[in-house]
Amino acid sequence: MNLKVLLLVAILSTYIFAKSVEELAEEAHIASINTLLIFTSQEGLNSGLYHFTNVGTDMEIYHLPFTYHLDSDSNINYFLVGNVGYSRVFISQDVEIPPTSRLDYDNHLRTYTGGLGGGVRYKFNPDLSISGGVELIYSKSGASVKQPDDDLGHAIEDFFNKTYNDNLSYEIFGALEYKTEINEYKPYAVLTYKSYETKSTFTFDELSSFKSASSVTTLSLGVETPKILEFDKNSISLEAYLNANYLDGSVKDVVEFDTYSTVGGVVYFNTPDTPWWASRFFLELSTVQSSGLDGYNVGLGFSLDF
Repeated sequence: MNLKVLLLVAILSTYIFAKSVEELAEEAHIASINTLLIFTSQEGLNSGLYHFTNVGTDMEIYHLPFTYHLDSDSNINYFLVGNVGYSRVFISQDVEIPPTSRLDYDNHLRTYTGGLGGGVRYKFNPDLSISGGVELIYSKSGASVKQPDDDLGHAIEDFFNKTYNDNLSYEIFGALEYKTEINEYKPYAVLTYKSYETKSTFTFDELSSFKSASSVTTLSLGVETPKILEFDKNSISLEAYLNANYLDGSVKDVVEFDTYSTVGGVVYFNTPDTPWWASRFFLELSTVQSSGLDGYNVGLGFSLDF
């Protein structure tokens, strides 16, 4: 059994005797691509390690998304979105396949992504708005063996040395946002929906191509504090939030759960004057929990000031 077969069977080992090699390959591919897209947000530089405990699989993520709103004098404004990312999927426990094959930590699947899109936002009033848009995400994925120095730099180098499958994902998203200010505190509630359809050209045995759809609905509740420290014209403020998420589609079938929650906190360093290109910098820490998932997320980022 070759490496690709071993890896793809490992990721979905709970299905090993119930599904064909083609079905295993398809679901493993979905787990790598759509999970990278779903388990990262549209804010800052998000990196993390996620343990999918129901299927004995781990995912390491590095991801840089952005959102840029264009100026508008009316209740309607347009915005751009985009992202680049890298993920590595690997099994977190050895799996025995009779009679002699053995899967271990060294088998893994890499995915590289880059996307660009846009949308429109309508403000009913200063506190309430609705928005929606589309992003086209191109990705490449392939199987390889973990190296002793398997860091992000090695992953970028590996991108040019391996044979990867090409994929296109279409993200359709919408959001209903309520954000207000009470005694300098800024509470908010946001309901978002994101749907992903991935199409892949896949040269693996008799499997030529497939497509699949997944979606995530998220309710976010949070609040940002007033300035807690000030120096010159700069200041520091804090934010706490809770996200409740519901999965649907192919990803739900792969990871074997349909809900998860995220609890996090953000430290903002507000810089209204200097540098000219950024209005604030931030550090974000969060944890992810469900009956089949646990992990953490570390975000470093900034908000553009133009």
